[in-house]
Amino acid sequence: MNNTPLKVLVIASEVEGLVKTGGLADVARALPAELVRLGHDVRLVTPAYAKTREVWSNWPHQSLCVHLNAFEETWLATRTGEHQGIPTVQIEHSDSFDRAGIYDNGTTPYEDNARRFALLSKGALQWCRDNDWQPDIVHANDWQAAIACFYLAEHFRYDPFFAHTRSVLTLHNAAYQGQCSSTWLRTLGIHEQFFHPGAFEDHGQINLLKGGIRFADAINAVSPGYASELLSDLGSHGLGPIFRERADALSGILNGCDYGQWSPETDPDIPVHFKHPDDGGKARCKAALKQELGLAEGDAPLLVSISRLADQKGFNLLIPALWETLRHTDAQVGLLGSGDPNLAAQLHRLAREYPSRVAFVEGYDNALAHRLEAGGDAFLMPSIFEPCGLNQIYSLRYGTLPLVRAVGGLKDTVVPLANIDAEAGQATGFMFADPSAEALITELSNLIRVYHDQPDTWLAMQTTAMTQRFEWAAAAKDYVALYQQVQNVPRH
Repeated sequence: MNNTPLKVLVIASEVEGLVKTGGLADVARALPAELVRLGHDVRLVTPAYAKTREVWSNWPHQSLCVHLNAFEETWLATRTGEHQGIPTVQIEHSDSFDRAGIYDNGTTPYEDNARRFALLSKGALQWCRDNDWQPDIVHANDWQAAIACFYLAEHFRYDPFFAHTRSVLTLHNAAYQGQCSSTWLRTLGIHEQFFHPGAFEDHGQINLLKGGIRFADAINAVSPGYASELLSDLGSHGLGPIFRERADALSGILNGCDYGQWSPETDPDIPVHFKHPDDGGKARCKAALKQELGLAEGDAPLLVSISRLADQKGFNLLIPALWETLRHTDAQVGLLGSGDPNLAAQLHRLAREYPSRVAFVEGYDNALAHRLEAGGDAFLMPSIFEPCGLNQIYSLRYGTLPLVRAVGGLKDTVVPLANIDAEAGQATGFMFADPSAEALITELSNLIRVYHDQPDTWLAMQTTAMTQRFEWAAAAKDYVALYQQVQNVPRH
């Protein structure tokens, strides 16, 4: 590997520690931080949201003129500083980012989202130009920054400043695609020649992610499993043809885990630290968690889940499977989540029906999330699709055996127990394939049987699970290799 430091411009709509709605924010902090540690020159560009004003309001201010199209100019401001050790540029534009929500008003996406994040993307490139900071790589994340790949390839095609700059587009969740009316074409600076099914056009609308996939020099998904699924009609979220057209440019790099925040040996949010599953610490965490949640005492397996309440997460499988499992086993359940109010209502009903065996906390509580990971016996994650997933990785570290569906990053990180005698030494969890409640019920029954009848196997699986590591240091090196590879190809 070439050890020459790279200049990497990372564009992301959310960053952990500033604003977070999902896994993108975790990656947008952890990856740049690791790249900096490896000696690369990084600039992280993100919106200057009003809700983070206390972070950036005293940073140095610079005016920036952005031309999204040939007919109008928009004046922005930039704020440059440091966020958790990462050189950071905040794009300040009050009309776009001084709002209560990030992407929506609580129920409906903002109608001008396309323009808001186009200003972020074009502003990031213009900041480089104005400050004579010449990036080797523009690393765009998800639909919000995907149009940066188009701007680099077309708006700056003949600008010698960017002649050696290449783009990488990372897909954290390709189900979200930034679709908007074709009436935005002129505003966004997308010429009608690019409004066709092989670029931005999608059933008469603009699809910003699709356009980014078309113009990026390299595309990567956040796990190898998800990358392979994106090439199929079933797993491509409707974008199978363009993913297959760009298959040679598509790869998968598994996300890392921040073990500084997620370790049972040091976690400040759990009642007892532990190094091994049988040293007494995990059992005490379980007892404390059951008391906190109001669950009955006893040796029943405690099944936990921390999740956004959404169809993607497999609640149409999980809720009927829990009703059946609770009727026929002694299992207990601890759930934490927010999202779809209909799913929340169904979970509240389950908890009312089994008050000493089921606890559902609606909302998000980070400290409780840590206690669930530490005190649970098994973690339920029956996702319909899962680009990478992090909770199954956290669960492994705490010896809380994941039960997952065989999709995306879940099948890349969990080794299922298929044969007790042959695989106890390698297995780290349980897995099912068919997206049906029946398949999940069968695997839940298997899990509960192993818990009660094969305690040595369960302990061996916990021990193996706790030794697994998915470090950002390794993932960052894979990204650097991708950056170096794409530097050597002609601009797409």
